[in-house]
Amino acid sequence: MTSASVEGPPLRLLLLEDVQTDAELEVRELRRAGIPVEWTRVETETAFREALAVLDPDLVLADYSLPGWNGLAALEVVRSERPDLPFIVVTGALDEETAADCIKRGADDYVLKERLSRLPHAVRTAREAWATRVARRRAEEELRLRNSALEAAADGILLTDVDGRIVWTNPAFTQITGWPLEEILGRKPDVLKSSLQRDAFYRQMWETILAGGVWRGELYNRRKDGSIYLEEMTITPVRSDKGVITHFVAIKEDLTSRRRQEDLIRNLATRDPLTGLPNQAMLREDIERAVAVDGACGTLVMIDLDRFALLNEALGHPAGDRLLIEVAERLSLDLPRSGMLYRFGGDEFVVLLPESGLEEAGEIAERLRRTVDGIRFASENVVFDVSASLGLAPVEAARSASATLSLADAALRMAKEAGRNRWVVCGDDTAGRRAIDDIGRWAAQVKDAIREGRFRLYAQRIVSLETGESHHEEVLLRMIDANGGVVAPGAFLPAAERFGLMPALDRWVVSKAIELLRARPERRLFVNLSGTSLGDQALLAEVEALVGASGLPAGALTIEITETAAIADIAGLQRWARRLKEAGCGFALDDFGTGFSSFAYLQSLPVDLVKIDGSFVRDLDTNATNRALTGAMVTVAHALGKTVVAEMVERAPVAEILKELGAEYGQGWYWGRPEPTEAA
Repeated sequence: MTSASVEGPPLRLLLLEDVQTDAELEVRELRRAGIPVEWTRVETETAFREALAVLDPDLVLADYSLPGWNGLAALEVVRSERPDLPFIVVTGALDEETAADCIKRGADDYVLKERLSRLPHAVRTAREAWATRVARRRAEEELRLRNSALEAAADGILLTDVDGRIVWTNPAFTQITGWPLEEILGRKPDVLKSSLQRDAFYRQMWETILAGGVWRGELYNRRKDGSIYLEEMTITPVRSDKGVITHFVAIKEDLTSRRRQEDLIRNLATRDPLTGLPNQAMLREDIERAVAVDGACGTLVMIDLDRFALLNEALGHPAGDRLLIEVAERLSLDLPRSGMLYRFGGDEFVVLLPESGLEEAGEIAERLRRTVDGIRFASENVVFDVSASLGLAPVEAARSASATLSLADAALRMAKEAGRNRWVVCGDDTAGRRAIDDIGRWAAQVKDAIREGRFRLYAQRIVSLETGESHHEEVLLRMIDANGGVVAPGAFLPAAERFGLMPALDRWVVSKAIELLRARPERRLFVNLSGTSLGDQALLAEVEALVGASGLPAGALTIEITETAAIADIAGLQRWARRLKEAGCGFALDDFGTGFSSFAYLQSLPVDLVKIDGSFVRDLDTNATNRALTGAMVTVAHALGKTVVAEMVERAPVAEILKELGAEYGQGWYWGRPEPTEAA
């Protein structure tokens, strides 16, 4: 191979020529014309095929007649393997019929050896024709891809001329509106009008797009069958090369199903799915709203069923749920007209009495206590006498909703300690302070337990609903009291949170979880962190160092944050997630669906998994509403790229329904209760 030294990118030339001197003459003629050349000469079919594959030539010059082979055969090879590659026949003699046959079979040109001066022109022409073919093919492919994308788009697309007459629609448009292209072609989009928008709405739309602007908005339209639907539409002018508007393209998204989902989520945000009562989030809003309007708004009554855990333990959660529903119904009937009943969580209810002072509220509380005391709950031939303890606190402008709830909770604790089945008022008096001091005593116990190492980790399996296999576990914190008894987190965590002890507990849990993972690298553990930890920069740095130094494989440790905590400090969660994900941690959103308009926030939360709260899950086989809500949560979570874990799965039918709804994992007593880890 000989290389040219002429400036410019060299032409990679493949010569099929059995005479060396003829090849050199052809190359010399090209170089004389200013065409730089890198060339390779071959004589046989085998060598030609190898060179074609290895050298990736820009052009082929082929002698028409060779010993045992010819240029037409070489042309067939090229057009089969490299259809666009320029091919010129160079021969000593060629009659017109043969020359025409060469061109007919796909040769770009032919040149007689006795007239090699024409070769540079033929090469340039062939290269230009090649560039044109390649450009045209690329344009055709781009157009094909563009048309395919428009045809496959999930949103409806409508193209009109400048007068508004429809010239094209995609299949999604037909799916949304019911109008096939052949029936709506040439008509105007006003065939979709629902008459629910005023004429001024459409005038503003046309003024915008005729002026060259882009219009965006929501409107109600009518399908071919007459049904009304809500859509979001964007209309963009299409201009010619001279800048003149020739067409309009409209992108249409059907919002009907999305709004239906949003309605479900709005219901989740304000209603308890079991009882249908307003939930804790709604209670806090109502307290703040009443205080903002009136300055003072009466009394808050917190109600907690006595020994409810024993009933749940003995008869199971379904029986407990039936009792909660009955209590909600009974309390609702006994409320004064201005009173409002809320499900606070678990077996706790709250009554807001905006027009009642403490004296009148005491009378109402006594009536409510008697109402609950009169319930005889029967299940499985066993009758339970039901009672409740009540705590009262004044609602005042100077006190936040959280502070008022803390006072009511303190009063409730005093009622429990005094023997249950009674009501107690807690204000800013000595009794109130004593009740709050009780939380301080729990805080002291937590500090002692931290110092003495009296905490243990339990673990509960997380199971694949598809395979039944378990590769994940959630670790759960338990405290051991001075007598060796196991204390559930509900008893000591409120005090730990209030007194700023959660970062220390979270640090301990993470370090112990890492020890477990080091001992058994095949494990995958979920670890809960408190909401208060999200704002602790020092803890973040320490956890980051622990995880980074552990050498654990990616995904071994998943951090869980409750939905309420995540939404309250999205910036904190983003900070933790960014840094710990770099170290290989995953993130899960716990208690999904329980406190806020979850879907509105989910797409902005940097989590990999969502754990649907057990209050929606445990009765899926008997509660159609919860089944619909759970299905909606699974659908939206998947749409946002999140994996779904369902909590509190206690029975086989529930697990089967979750599998049908598309949830990936389940967790609950159906597969086993939490067990002490080997690190305990």
